[in-house]
Amino acid sequence: MNSCWSRLLVAATFLLIPAAASAQVAEADAAWNQGRYGAAREAYLRALTQDPASVRASYRLGVLAAWDGNLDSALTYLEQARAADPGDPDVRAMQAQVLSWAGRYPEAIAKWDSLLALYPDRLDGLVGKARTLSWDGQEREADSLYRVVLERDPTNGDALVGTAQLAYWDGRTAEAIAGYERALSYRPRDVSARSGLAQVYLAAGRQLDAQAEADSAVAIAPANREALRVQTTVGRTVQSAADVTLGWSDDSDDNVMWWQVVSATTPLSNRVRGFGSVGAFEGSSTPSVTAARGTAEWGATYTQDRWQLTGALGVQGLWPEAGVARSVLTGRLGAIYRIQPALGVGVSYAHFPFAETAYLIGADIDIDAVDATVDATLGSGLSLSAGGGTGWYSDGNRRGSAVLAVTKQLPRHFFVGGLARMVWYADTEPGYFSPDRFTVVEARGGYSRVGQDWETRLSAGAGVQQITSSGPWEFEGHIEGRAAWWFSRWNRLEAFAGVSNSAYLSATGAYRWGTAGLVLRLGL
Repeated sequence: MNSCWSRLLVAATFLLIPAAASAQVAEADAAWNQGRYGAAREAYLRALTQDPASVRASYRLGVLAAWDGNLDSALTYLEQARAADPGDPDVRAMQAQVLSWAGRYPEAIAKWDSLLALYPDRLDGLVGKARTLSWDGQEREADSLYRVVLERDPTNGDALVGTAQLAYWDGRTAEAIAGYERALSYRPRDVSARSGLAQVYLAAGRQLDAQAEADSAVAIAPANREALRVQTTVGRTVQSAADVTLGWSDDSDDNVMWWQVVSATTPLSNRVRGFGSVGAFEGSSTPSVTAARGTAEWGATYTQDRWQLTGALGVQGLWPEAGVARSVLTGRLGAIYRIQPALGVGVSYAHFPFAETAYLIGADIDIDAVDATVDATLGSGLSLSAGGGTGWYSDGNRRGSAVLAVTKQLPRHFFVGGLARMVWYADTEPGYFSPDRFTVVEARGGYSRVGQDWETRLSAGAGVQQITSSGPWEFEGHIEGRAAWWFSRWNRLEAFAGVSNSAYLSATGAYRWGTAGLVLRLGL
């Protein structure tokens, strides 16, 4: 008799546990559907305690962990769900997606392939694989897969967003804008499309449109991390801001310069950004020469999809302690044109006083300079830039220059490259560095990373320099660093420093030159 009751009690227990777990899952599903994800998590955890084989509880807990950025925990829950039901396509898809978010691209692609082998008609699987391929740098393969999806469903918003994103990465801004706008015509509340469109508008110079799209994305999904990140990035670029700079430099010829500059930028219209600055420079040179320089400048930059114009006018006051004070009108005009996304050219003209040291502030020399540049992306993180120019000095001298640089991006934010530069003067003058020919060739490398709150860059170079056409080749090297911290959403503190023995960097050709300073940016 007792044995019979025991067997009945055990059977009832096995029947009640799944029923209790099922009730917890139903409660969790209701909270999920209402957007109460904290309550849903607690209910799913209770369900999983009562029934460790609950596929629904494990799957949803994996999704919630992934949304919170806890990718290892997410993969553990999803593996548990897959063990309970190996054929569940939603579990397989989410597992592949989380592996993609974790940067484990080969594993993720393998999971997408296994899903598609069983369910070849799942468009979300094709889109997920295409997205993973794009993150893995296989952009051509990703674009082909997105096109397959769009052939089957021309209104597929995820594929339209994917192709637009690839176009943006490739610099094809007009195509990217068209792709995002088409996606939004089908899904107006697509947060990913609006955030992506905001970034492309920003790249195309449509700063007010970028801000509007970023704000719209956050209004649709106030807790969406990507939307908030894009809104912050766009806001930091578009908003009016003032920079306060304190700087110092000196060289081994005993030229010391201190400067304080206040500059501001603000959007004037959708494609026009205005800027202005005022500054004070105080310096000393050997023997016992002191001088000051004041600057003021106002200008604007106009940006279109493929070209940009910048113009500015200003004035500089030059006040040598011994000598005649004077004022000089300054101006500059520049244009940049993208022939194609991977190739751009630029030209510029500037008129300004040659007043880099205390001695030169009183030397009564002005410069008119014309320069041209070209930059090209050669693929696989390889870029090339070149430039050349000439400058006419009011003392009758003339300067020519040419530079060629190549840079290769490496994994984990590192880069390497090389540079060759040549500068030559018509006449050699005793008051400033003006060799008949200066040449430098160097290898360079460093680390550069831009995060949400921190921006860091450290670079160094080493090579050889020939200070005159008949002089010996000598060692040349430099190191410089910059670190910026966004201590609030709109305000940033930046520090910079550098030292070099390149004769080119000093106005007098000194064998050592160094600089350091602080920049405080205040969002207005």
